[in-house]
Amino acid sequence: MAAAAASRAEPGVRAAGGTAIRSKPVRITLDLSPELYRQLTLWAHSAAIELDVPRLALADAVRAMIRVTTESPDEVLERLRRDRDL
Repeated sequence: MAAAAASRAEPGVRAAGGTAIRSKPVRITLDLSPELYRQLTLWAHSAAIELDVPRLALADAVRAMIRVTTESPDEVLERLRRDRDL
């Protein structure tokens, strides 16, 4: 513990509690119902056909969906409200 305190006292060392900047991607895990998974895979398959590529990775599809959601969140917020009411 003393070594940790001493290292914080040296010049150029960031203060304790400072927020680190991540350089590695953050991994998330998502559990889907079988029906929602089926819908996602069917959508990804049709998107691959539309994009004229052999396959569209589900991770790429979800990343694009997140980007669209952050650009125009209103419809997603409305869906979240409806889902909470069920």
